[in-house]
Amino acid sequence: MDVVEAKEIVRAEIDRLTPTLLEVSHSIHANPELNFEEHHAHDTLTGVLEDQGLAVERGAYDMATAFESRVGTDDGPTVAVLCEYDALPGIGHACGHNIIGAAGLGAGLAVAKVAKALGGRIAILGTPAEEGGGGKEFMIRRGAFDDIDLAMMVHPADRDLRTMHTIAIQQLDVRYTG
Repeated sequence: MDVVEAKEIVRAEIDRLTPTLLEVSHSIHANPELNFEEHHAHDTLTGVLEDQGLAVERGAYDMATAFESRVGTDDGPTVAVLCEYDALPGIGHACGHNIIGAAGLGAGLAVAKVAKALGGRIAILGTPAEEGGGGKEFMIRRGAFDDIDLAMMVHPADRDLRTMHTIAIQQLDVRYTG
């Protein structure tokens, strides 16, 4: 499979999944849950993964509301797509984690369709407690990212942005010689 064909498959899969992803986002938004209590969101996201035929480890890394699903082969990079889904106290999903969860789910499911053919693996990681609970820190300490070559996620904003400035992003310029 070449890259052009893979992109077409991924696009078609996202189109097919769009109604489900919107339902997931709206359901998580309507049921805001705080750090480490995201049971509805966890069950919603993992339920869709299982409905789409993926194996899921619920309660991954000794965290009741974390999850992990991996698809692909060992003969290439492992790319993690992160799903956040916790809410803020008193204001719910004002930071858009319902969108992050649904977008990560969609990206992971779509790329899962081509991971084996392209070589490599996609890891869909549910990362709870990101609004002050340090969920990813716990997952890192428990080995969730040990074999991950690249991790990515989306984050919504109130406008179109060419770049996003946060304290968690650093840019590097690397020059190789020799």
